[in-house]
Amino acid sequence: MLGSHVWRSRPTVSVLRCRNLWTPGTGYRPRQDDPHRRPVLALREGAEARLRRGHPWVSPRDIKDPEALKAQSPCLVNVQASDGEMLGVALYNAQGTIAARMLSTSAFQRIDADFFADRLRKCLSYRERLFADPYYRLVHAEADGLPGLIIDRYGDQLVVQPNAAGLDTLLWPIADALEEVLKPKVVIIRQDTPGRRKEKASAKREVLKGQYNGPTELRENGVTFAVDLLHGQKTGWYFDHRNNRALLATMAPQTPRVLDLYSYCGGFGVTLAQYGADHVVCVDSSEPALELCRRAAAMNSVGGRVKQVKADALEFLKAEFEQRDSKSHTGEQEKEYDLVIVDPPNLGVDKLTAPKAIRHYEKLILGAARLCASPGLLFVASCTYNVGEKDLMGAASRALGWLGRDYRLISTGSQAADHPGHLGLPESQYLRALLIHLF
Repeated sequence: MLGSHVWRSRPTVSVLRCRNLWTPGTGYRPRQDDPHRRPVLALREGAEARLRRGHPWVSPRDIKDPEALKAQSPCLVNVQASDGEMLGVALYNAQGTIAARMLSTSAFQRIDADFFADRLRKCLSYRERLFADPYYRLVHAEADGLPGLIIDRYGDQLVVQPNAAGLDTLLWPIADALEEVLKPKVVIIRQDTPGRRKEKASAKREVLKGQYNGPTELRENGVTFAVDLLHGQKTGWYFDHRNNRALLATMAPQTPRVLDLYSYCGGFGVTLAQYGADHVVCVDSSEPALELCRRAAAMNSVGGRVKQVKADALEFLKAEFEQRDSKSHTGEQEKEYDLVIVDPPNLGVDKLTAPKAIRHYEKLILGAARLCASPGLLFVASCTYNVGEKDLMGAASRALGWLGRDYRLISTGSQAADHPGHLGLPESQYLRALLIHLF
């Protein structure tokens, strides 16, 4: 059961070659950054143009001599243009698909606890203007000037996700900065994200500060939830859907029957029940997630209106449709859903495999629309960057066309304001959502 264990950090051993990287359990503090002793990352002619336009990444093909710094990777580097100008400081990883991530465009900027504390204060000031309650994404990587770094705040508990391998060498100054700015009771390090696999970095989870007795409670849009910060998906919660959940909540009185596919901890389903939906079915393949959904429903006194079903989403849609079709032949009529929510996890595709992901969306939308009332609402979301808004619209249009359903697009959505984007990095704007009226 969640909450029955006390989690403590344990010594770990890095599996990366060439250097022994710091991890929280070792207690070892690496030498402080000296800007004038850093290696120099020299760029090929013309490669600096993108950086000067504000792009925060250096690709492997942009490096003049890829072999020169392999023995020191991952590390901080001073980035040098082909004309000799110093462009700033970056995190370098010879094994990553992104070779370097710019931390600062100031030449010889010292990267220490003061540097991170300054960035954290700016992040905190921005979020505190947006949210009354301390539950939000505190740091959103490149958009907040801290590339590869995710920090989510759950009151006095923080979850740190260093998605870039080079950040492993900077976790001490990051931890010191968090202590200075927020003084959290618990800090959890989640070095287990898919992005780290691309960086060829080791995967681990551990508690850096305090003792974690999950689950953790959070409040969003006036609803209370229970999440597992150590073993849950991502950092335990999906703050990016905050606005989309708030939008659907306004429609809850007009959508008494709701189907929430890929429900996880009940973010959409429990919110809709709290705001007036009479009958909500939450479907997820994870029993631990459904247990947290039950707990959230009970915490909000809507347990009698929220049902949890452990199943694969496509298999559930097929079985539900066949059951309804069978009953219709016997004269029985089962009510359809007034709102169906389709919010699958990141499919992790690249441009070459995106067509397969789009076909998956077509199947999901087809199955969901079969169970949706007329008139009814269909909410579809994609957090897969390479499945863009046009791709999602195309999948929905084709699937609804095959069913002969009339529809109108009510609105499109994106990620919440605590997940800001970077103007030079389209990948930072990854979440797309469609709200469709079926009639």
